[in-house]
Amino acid sequence: MKFLKYEMILSKCNAVTTCAWMLLSLFPVVIAEDALFNSSSIQTVHRGMSVNISCNYKPSNDSDGFTVELHSNSKLCSVMKSNKSWIKQSCKDHCRFVWIPETVQMSFEVSNLQINDTGTYKCVVTRLIPPPSQLLREEKTFVQVIVPPNVSVSHEGALGEFPTIVCRSEGFYPSALEQMWMRNGEFQNASLTYSINKTNPDGSFTLHSFLNTSDCVNYSCWVNHSTLSQPTILTLTPADCYENRDWYKENGWIVFVTSALFFLTILIIMIVCECSRKAHHKPPVRVNVTPGPDLQSHLEYDVYSLLGDHHPVPCSPVRLQSSL
Repeated sequence: MKFLKYEMILSKCNAVTTCAWMLLSLFPVVIAEDALFNSSSIQTVHRGMSVNISCNYKPSNDSDGFTVELHSNSKLCSVMKSNKSWIKQSCKDHCRFVWIPETVQMSFEVSNLQINDTGTYKCVVTRLIPPPSQLLREEKTFVQVIVPPNVSVSHEGALGEFPTIVCRSEGFYPSALEQMWMRNGEFQNASLTYSINKTNPDGSFTLHSFLNTSDCVNYSCWVNHSTLSQPTILTLTPADCYENRDWYKENGWIVFVTSALFFLTILIIMIVCECSRKAHHKPPVRVNVTPGPDLQSHLEYDVYSLLGDHHPVPCSPVRLQSSL
């Protein structure tokens, strides 16, 4: 009896051990499958440059026929391998397939990247021959297109004794950017400045920061962006401040008069155009047309005119006598 119990326990242990080994043997398969279909990488590229997107697949049999496709928001390029040769099916102008037979490597090159090309790209390898079709590889690559800011500082104008200065960071991508003012090397409170953000038609961004100054010292614009190896610092010196202030003092009236004449000219042109428009769009004049005499009137007139000075002779009644 004890022997039977021992055999039952032993058989259960063997079954559990077998199941455990089976489960453990599945882990490499799951890991390999996950690596096969979910491999991904990240590439950062400056605008206008090219990127090489690897398919990370080496065909093991020359007799197999398969397709290699590059996808983003849509299909960008597709090629097919058949009878040891490559056949291009369809590719966008800025995409091309790259095959290196020495190392048996395949990839796609995407050139002249723009901001709207930022996104995830997939290289998909699918076996067609022998059937049935089978997905062999799917390699994902996230491409981040970047554009550094174009930074400049200048005097915007002098509303009072001292000028307003402006710092411009233009055409950068992505949107995250730090821009601060410094006075004699010390950062200024952000509440003293006001900024204007806008998005450009190409998807890039622009940031303008203004600062009303109260003296002529060293004012600097400090800009940091992910595309810069170190922050950019541009400085306006006191000499720039005094030169700008003196110019506005000497030529401020010229600027005022020129601006006034410009707006007056625009106003005159608008008035002339409005008058001209009204003159060319007068309401139509109604004309009453008296209908001419009818045909009978014409005939009566013609008959009467043919009589001239002749007058009709009155006819006296004729008496008829009957003879009995």
